Amino acid sequence: MNSNAMPQENVNINIADPDTVVTPHDQKQYKIQLLLHINSVLLARVIHLSNSNNNNNALPESIQKLISQSLKRVHANLQCISQINQGVLRTKPIILDPPEIPNSSNNNSTQHGPPQDILAKLYLLMARIFEFW
Repeated sequence: MNSNAMPQENVNINIADPDTVVTPHDQKQYKIQLLLHINSVLLARVIHLSNSNNNNNALPESIQKLISQSLKRVHANLQCISQINQGVLRTKPIILDPPEIPNSSNNNSTQHGPPQDILAKLYLLMARIFEFW
């Protein structure tokens, strides 16, 4: 094992404190962790949407569109992580706007509300982090 390899650990940074000095290494780690967390939420959303169709019929076009958009976001985030790991520290994900909220016409707003709220907050945080760092 490489003795220079750093253990995988969470970077806890108080970005609201203006006196906090954040090293470029910590910035890089925080950006990567944030992008990976967003991808986890997006992939959970894809799985939920894919499994929401209990019968064996094809998924409705609106659900297919949401799944496609989510997977494009995951891909964009992975590309950004790759660029960060290659040393391009000022790179940004291609898609910085929060994803659209699916229509829940059958009063399942509690199923869609919290994850959408989390995604919106994560995308807002991501936009701010990539703007300032």
